[in-house]
Order: sequence, then C-alpha cells, then structure tokens
Amino acid sequence: MKISGRLALAMVLLVVATSSMVGGFAYYFLADAPPRAVLTSIISAALAGGGIAAVLAIVLAAGIANVLHKLTPPGTKPAMAGAETEQARAYQALADRERMAQAIVENALDAFVQTDGSCIILDWSPHAEALMGWARAEALGRSVEQLVFPVVQRPVHRQWVDRFLSEASGDAAGGRYETPLLHKDGREFFAEVSLTALRSADGYIINAFVRDITAKRAAEEQLFQAQKMESVGQLTGGIAHDFNNMLTVITGTIEILADGVKHDPALASIAKMINDAADRASQLTANLLAFARKQPLRPLETDVNALIEEVVKLLEPTLGRQIEIETALSDKAWPALVDRSQLTSALVNLAINARDAMPDGGRLLFRTGNFTRHACDAEIDDLGAGDYVVIEVVDSGAGIPPAIRDRIFEPFFSTKQFGTGTGLGLSMVFGFAKQSGGGIVVDGEEGKGACFRIYLPKADVEPADASAASDASPPEDDKLRGGSETILCVEDDDVVRAHVTGRLESLGYAVITASNAAEALILVNAGVAFDLLFTDIIMPGAMNGRQLAQKVAELRRPLRVLYTSGNTFGAFDSSGRRGEGVLLLTKPYRKAELARMVRLCLDRAIDHMGDPIPLPYSVQEDLERFLKEYPPEKK
Repeated sequence: MKISGRLALAMVLLVVATSSMVGGFAYYFLADAPPRAVLTSIISAALAGGGIAAVLAIVLAAGIANVLHKLTPPGTKPAMAGAETEQARAYQALADRERMAQAIVENALDAFVQTDGSCIILDWSPHAEALMGWARAEALGRSVEQLVFPVVQRPVHRQWVDRFLSEASGDAAGGRYETPLLHKDGREFFAEVSLTALRSADGYIINAFVRDITAKRAAEEQLFQAQKMESVGQLTGGIAHDFNNMLTVITGTIEILADGVKHDPALASIAKMINDAADRASQLTANLLAFARKQPLRPLETDVNALIEEVVKLLEPTLGRQIEIETALSDKAWPALVDRSQLTSALVNLAINARDAMPDGGRLLFRTGNFTRHACDAEIDDLGAGDYVVIEVVDSGAGIPPAIRDRIFEPFFSTKQFGTGTGLGLSMVFGFAKQSGGGIVVDGEEGKGACFRIYLPKADVEPADASAASDASPPEDDKLRGGSETILCVEDDDVVRAHVTGRLESLGYAVITASNAAEALILVNAGVAFDLLFTDIIMPGAMNGRQLAQKVAELRRPLRVLYTSGNTFGAFDSSGRRGEGVLLLTKPYRKAELARMVRLCLDRAIDHMGDPIPLPYSVQEDLERFLKEYPPEKK
C-alpha cells in the first residue's frame, strides 16, 4: 500500500475513533439536552479549532451521540448526572425546610429564644423583641440571664437549666416552668417558658418558647383567693354554729346562777363577769357569721346620709379629739337596701380600724355618692350590673402595704400587736357587703392613707319586714309572759334541747321534744297535738328545719313556726333574708328573748294557711318620707 493510501486510512481511523470518543462524551455530559442543541455546541467548538477532519469527526460524533440517546431506555440516565440531580433536590428540600422552620418561628404566637448551654443567645425572634423590648441586634451574643431575668431569679434559673441539661437523655429533652421576667423598661411580668435541649457537637442547643401569662396568673390568684375565702367562710360558719349552741346553754345557765346569788355581792360580781364574757363571745361568733355571709339580714330602705350622721355622733367621743371627723355627703345619694344595724357596725369597725392606723391623730372622712355599673364596664369586686350607693371611709393613716392588701379581709389576720383586737373587724365588713348584694374595695398607697369603698344596692322599694318586731327591746324578767300552750321542740343537740325544754316549762308551756326532723314527722303523723313548732334550722338527716316546717305545713294547717339557729347555712334564700312572716330566734338567746319570741309567734294573727295577716295599712310613714323629700316652703 502506498504511503498516501496508508495516510488516508489512518485519517479515517482517527476520525472514527475521535467521533466515537467525542460522541460518547457528548452523550455522557449532554444526554439531557436536545440533539440539535448538542450538535450546535459541538460544531461551534470545532470551528473555533478549525480543520475539515475535525468537522467531519464532530459531525460523525453528533450522529453517534444521537443514536446512543435514542437507544437508551426511557428514564435511564448516566449515574453521575442522576447523582447530581438528586443532590440538587436534596439541597432544595433542605432549603425549603429551613425557610419553613424560620417562618414558624417568626409567626409563632410565643417568643422564640435560642441559646447555647451557657445561656448565650443565638437567636431572637420578632415576638421576643415585642415581648421583652430588646432588639435582635441587642440580644444576640448576650447572656439571657443578665438580659431578661430579675437579679434574685438569676441563680434559680441557672440551677434549673443545669439540672435540666444534666437530666437530658438521648438526642432531645424538654421541660416547662413559670418564672418572672424583666422587660427592657424595667417592668416585671410573669412568663411560661417551654424548653427543648438538642445535643450538638459542642454540647447542647436550647430552644425556648416564652409566653406572657401575667393576666392568666392574676386570674388564677383571684380565683384561688375567692375559693380560700369561701372555704374559710364555711369553716368559720361551722365553728360559729357549734359555739352558739354552747353559748345558748352558758348564757341561760348564768341567768339562773345570777338570780340565785343576787343577794351575795361577791358571787353576783363573779356571775356578772361570766355573763359579760359570754356576751363578748357571742359578738365574736356574730362577726364570724358576718364574714361567712350566714347571718340573717333584715334589709330596709335606708337613708345612708342620715345613718352616717348618727354614726359620726357616736364616734366623736369614742375616737378621741386627735381624730378629726369630716363628712362629704351627697344630697343626691340614693337610699340603700341594707340592714341598718349591720351597716352601722360596719362603719364603726372601719372607723376604729382607721383610728388604729393614725396613732398620732389624723383625718377621717365619710363620703357618699351614687354609682351605676353597666355590663360592659370594668370588673369591680364581682359587682353585677345595676345601681349602687357608694360609701367611702378615707383616713390619713399609714396606708396598707401591697404585700398584705389581698389578705386584710381574711378572718383573724391582723397587723396589730398580739392580744390587740380579734382580726374580725374587716372580715365582718367584707361578709356584710357581699351578703347585702354589694362589695367592698380598698385603695391607697403605703404611707398615704387608705380608702375603703363600700357598694350597696340601691333601694327601689322597701321590702316588707314582718319580723321587725323581733328587734324591739326585750322586757324585764319580771314582765315575762308565758302560757299554757303545747310546743313541739325539735333540737339535735341534747344539752341545748334539755336547757330549752326547762326554760319553756318554767314559762308554763307543755313541751314535746324531738331530736331531728324524722322523729318530729313521726309525732305529727301520729296525730300529736301542738300549738307551735319550735325548730332548729341545722340538723342531721335528710331535712333541715325549714324543710321540716314545709312538710308539716302540708299535713297540718294552720301552722305556727318559730325558727332558731346559730347559723342558717343557706336554709333561707341566698342573700340570707328570711322572707315575709318568718320569725327567727338567733342563738345564743336569753330567757327574756325566748319568752318574747314564743309569745309573739303564738299571739300574732294568721290566716288559714298559717301566714301572718298584715296589720291595717298606715300612710304615716309614706307621708313622713314625702315631707322629707319635699319639705314645705317657709313663709
């Protein structure tokens, strides 16, 4: 073969080899591109280098690449190209997850704070900026303890985090706790912190979500305080009930002893001391019942201005000259629906409390006004919507420290020295205001005096008070009236029952006794005759005294009933009001009170149903009220 022929053959072989190689590489790298695009790119590269052989080789390579691409099964790609595609997808998925996580953090309702194991801030969300006041640039790199925790709380937080990390097991651990935090402006608020610890190469990364629970905490404390006061009220009411049973026997026995030793001055003096102590104990139990809101009330339409003027006259010699008493009584003040005697006691208690807060003298002000609360108004001591008469008692004393302001109405809580006072004065005022359908709040700063504000319901009409006669002054012992009627006495306490039976029999009455409602019903069903049902209200068993009277009234008409109790415990309506025609003899009672109430119940006129017949109507009271509101002009 000639040299030229050999040279041509070599060039052909070179073109074929080059074409195969270039085609393979073109398919390998550009298999995903359209053939026209592959061809265009290869020719452009070849023309840049020049040469017919290169052009022929490139054309041939393009054809080979196209044939290989068509022969490849659908969906099959070179390994390296597939790997690169999967890697790109993984990067994209990771980027999407990061963007989603960042969006969750930024849009979360709670603040997000990320720290390392040393509590150095690594991330600070926009909600963290809004909640704690620090900008992200100010917070990053700083200690979260130094930034947002009160000084006294920092060691506690550090110990909590150390224990939290030491107990972390596995790759993640979580916890939740509540703590006070500081805003940038120095304001303290209460927060709930939810922590998650993630293990990293350098230790732990701590992710925290922070929520402001100040309002929730205040609501919980208010509910807890209300429940505590209710529980204490139930306890004190029960104590008062049992103690009044004992006092009934004590006071009755003292009367007998005093009568027996009245000719011996020494023994008579001792009997009087015991009698005075029993009276003081009776007043203590009355205050306990007032706090527990278990005292029976006799609410009447009351001119609060006139009542305050009477109280001021009583207080002037009592408080002393060092206390200056002033009044600012509104001439537009509404009448209040309230028990007058209980309101008087409440005002006296507040005045004495104010005097004790001003040992060096000061100013005491009584002020009245009107207040209307609408349903949309801010909450004031659980007051419902309606019209109220407001009585303010303001002093210039030492004030009330914030730390004890929530406790001043608790029974037996007192800031006075041991042995001074009982700690029941403010408790009585609190219970009386609540039971009357109103409330009481206290304002003032420490060192700047205090203002007690009593809200009492406005009186639209004056309710009937058929039991008002029970407030009349008892007659002297030598004027006691007895009788010969038969009385069914229902009393669960054996000692009290024996004592009352003896008292009634000494007045001439025949007495039939029962220890509970069930025994009394057996006697009634057996046809036992009696003229008066004298029953305790609180008794063991399925029925109390009020329910017993209702049951007996269904079997026997008309029925005269006299109730007695040391604590009604809601046997009447929720406000403690007895209702029209209901007579109640509260324990402890004297023989004179017992005789008067029994006689009143037996003598008053009743209809065929046992209800009292109202006395003839008189316009005198209405006339006096009209003349007071519209006095005649002076000529």
